[in-house]
Amino acid sequence: MSSTQPLRVASLVDLPRTNISGGHARGWERLAYEAAKSSLPLELTVFFSGKDLNERLSEKACIRHLPPVFSTSKLKFLPYVPDHTDLAPYHPQLARELASFDIIHTTDGFFAFARTAERVSRKLGIPLVSSIHTDTPSYARIFTRRTIEKIFSKGKISHFLTDILRLPEKQEAKMNKRLCTHLKACSHALATRKEDLALVHQILGPEKTHTLHTAVDYEMFGPHRKDRAAFEANYNIPKDRIICVFVGRLDEGKNIYTLIEAMEKLIAEKQPVHLITAGVGPAAEALKERLQGHVTVAGFIEPNELGKIYASADLLAMPSEVETRSLVATEAMASGLPVLVSQKSTVAAIYNNTTAIRIVAGGSDKWAEALRDLINDAPLREQMAQEALTYTKNNIPSWGSFLEQSFMPVWQKAFKEKPLMERTRNDCFWQKYPDPSPTP
Repeated sequence: MSSTQPLRVASLVDLPRTNISGGHARGWERLAYEAAKSSLPLELTVFFSGKDLNERLSEKACIRHLPPVFSTSKLKFLPYVPDHTDLAPYHPQLARELASFDIIHTTDGFFAFARTAERVSRKLGIPLVSSIHTDTPSYARIFTRRTIEKIFSKGKISHFLTDILRLPEKQEAKMNKRLCTHLKACSHALATRKEDLALVHQILGPEKTHTLHTAVDYEMFGPHRKDRAAFEANYNIPKDRIICVFVGRLDEGKNIYTLIEAMEKLIAEKQPVHLITAGVGPAAEALKERLQGHVTVAGFIEPNELGKIYASADLLAMPSEVETRSLVATEAMASGLPVLVSQKSTVAAIYNNTTAIRIVAGGSDKWAEALRDLINDAPLREQMAQEALTYTKNNIPSWGSFLEQSFMPVWQKAFKEKPLMERTRNDCFWQKYPDPSPTP
């Protein structure tokens, strides 16, 4: 690449891109749209898993879908998978397409896209950059336990597999080891949580470790979207309720059942509380059955509508204990919404422990107590709301600035430090190396 040529970057998101995609996929989709209209010396292609599709946004950006080689959707015995991904060790089509890029950026270190990227980077000398967006090892532990208990019930076999053999913890350790292997193949990496940054620092050193923040669309998310009367009417919520929002998958990974139990306690006390959930998952029926008259299970909600909900509600509850960086918290605070987060999630630390966020210790009793405090203290909610608006205005950039400030400098540094190997932009390499040998 000469000084006048744009940097060609391939970002790999080994998840399907659908109308119910979560924050990870939605964030990279947004970055592609920002790249399409930016003046940066950049050509960005974001790869997703799915039916073959090439969506050209402009000369500067493209969204590419590649069919998975072996999707988790084929594993019918699994009781529930939050997001389907590709378990194959190698993706031939992706490997061929990656040969034409200057930088390969992975957004996980575990699945087909990331493993393929390692091989292509090694063979062609293309710098590999990674960013940590999800606590995948912890999710592996949670859903390994759930799968065992679903298949074998909570009997002796489950006890033996989970408590004696400790298979969930072993799966978590295996995923952590794989992440370390992937990071060793990278030239630079970005992360949000202190523990992830420490891991990258240990493996790559301080000069190759970068802090990853987040961004927000201030047109879509802000107090100007508030319309309480329309919100209550649209979702059939009584006017005297304090409205709590939950956004995300309705499953154990997001710790939704702790929130359900806390809500049950408040309802029994006749607290004027109402929960609205935006997301899909196996806990939907439990929410309806256990919180009758005090819950709206809205299913997936488009971001534009979600902006209205954030601005019109009273508080956001995030009971998940395995969050890394939260687009939900960012968008909620930009809308002026007080936030309750789990102590184990470290979300508060990501936002510099702003007083817009209150930390809640584990368990339904502590969550009921925290919710009760906010329900019965309107001045406190207003104070937290104002702090949320101030914090986001001073600390959270737009998506365009995020692309320019957080990713572009790292990609440029990686490219300059490790020049590309001489190669032609055709298939001759793949005629010689049709299927690189597996990584040990």
